[in-house]
Amino acid sequence: MELKFEFVSYDEESDTFELDENIYTYILDEDQVKTFEILKEGELYLYNWFRDSDLFLDWIKSEVYPDSIGKKIAIATINDIAYLKFYFFKVTSADVYYDYFKKLFGIIEESDWQDREDVGEEILENLASKKLELIIELKENVDESTENE
Repeated sequence: MELKFEFVSYDEESDTFELDENIYTYILDEDQVKTFEILKEGELYLYNWFRDSDLFLDWIKSEVYPDSIGKKIAIATINDIAYLKFYFFKVTSADVYYDYFKKLFGIIEESDWQDREDVGEEILENLASKKLELIIELKENVDESTENE
């Protein structure tokens, strides 16, 4: 199975993300396809599976960002599963993102008249730590004895 990936680069100094507009192709083996099919419905489980996979990280370091040890990136999309909402959420974002993050972070609106900006600020506070969990730092050596496949 062939997957299409897009990435964002993270600039720690300015705490910003920049979209890499290239699309990269990653091929899954049979066992990985089975795992992918199980995890694709839980998008954060899928994200974490790739983020923690030594094979995937080796592919990024050799094919996507060679000679970029120390670079910090995050997955923007896996095929049609988008993670951009984590990096580019704004108080003016669409209602669908509000609903997604309210559910993810367990945010309960006290009433229908509650100011959207208050909810947006609470989402942004929760996202500050969540998006840092999604960052992948490209390190020099991957210990092959600890592959998570």
